[in-house]
Amino acid sequence: MIGYLGPEGSFTHLAFIEYSKKHTVSGSTPFQTIAQIIEAVNSGKIKSGMVPIENSIEGSVGETLDQLIRASQKVTINAEIIIPIEHCLITKKKNLNEVTKVLAHTQALSQCQGYLKRFLPNAVLEPATSNSMAVKIVSENGDSMAAIGPKMAAEIYKVPVYEAGINDEKENFTRFVLVGTDTLAPTGKDKTTIAFGVPYDKPGTLVRVLNSFANEKINLSRIESRPSRKALGEYIFYIDLEAHREEPSLKKALSEVASEFSFYRWLGSYPRWN
Repeated sequence: MIGYLGPEGSFTHLAFIEYSKKHTVSGSTPFQTIAQIIEAVNSGKIKSGMVPIENSIEGSVGETLDQLIRASQKVTINAEIIIPIEHCLITKKKNLNEVTKVLAHTQALSQCQGYLKRFLPNAVLEPATSNSMAVKIVSENGDSMAAIGPKMAAEIYKVPVYEAGINDEKENFTRFVLVGTDTLAPTGKDKTTIAFGVPYDKPGTLVRVLNSFANEKINLSRIESRPSRKALGEYIFYIDLEAHREEPSLKKALSEVASEFSFYRWLGSYPRWN
């Protein structure tokens, strides 16, 4: 059973559908939050969970990164899926002047801010837990509301699409990850995600860590930092490396800098999305 950020019709649900085209799955079930999905995997209630981790416009999904760090070390990334994102304005109204409120996930509101300022400048923008939840709310009691969401959600909840493709940037992609407890063997085209901290009072530590990967010719496809939540100025660095942790080059690079870490967590080695 795979959990996804619901309700039915969310972009995470679309990512699950895309994943299920290439893999055999036993079923799916929606959850209200990312935290609930990862906790359900951690407790063994579900085998895996599909969650968003990164958008090409807005960057990383902080809640996913934070929850992965909080979960036990048995919960790791087992797969990644990248899908194109097309936001639709979904409403029962035919005249946008009659729309008083727009519901959507915070990332969707941000990705469509140009459209919203131009065509709905006076509408209240209200965050929702997911875009499909926003559409569901509009379908049930949103006569003066609009939602931003995928076309599939409009079809499921039977609310008309007023306009499709309202996202400001048309080249819009979101990367989703399947979190689970499997340990995967190398495929030859893998990615490894790690999180680590370094002492803030030791100059050059981060450079030495990054140089270790460069010396082994390991490509970094993503690097970012987030507050450690322990002290001001302390950060956790998240890195995606194009290698499997069982490959000798990555083993060597990590062993050379292990003493530099104040904190280290392996978040998974998994096949790169093709």
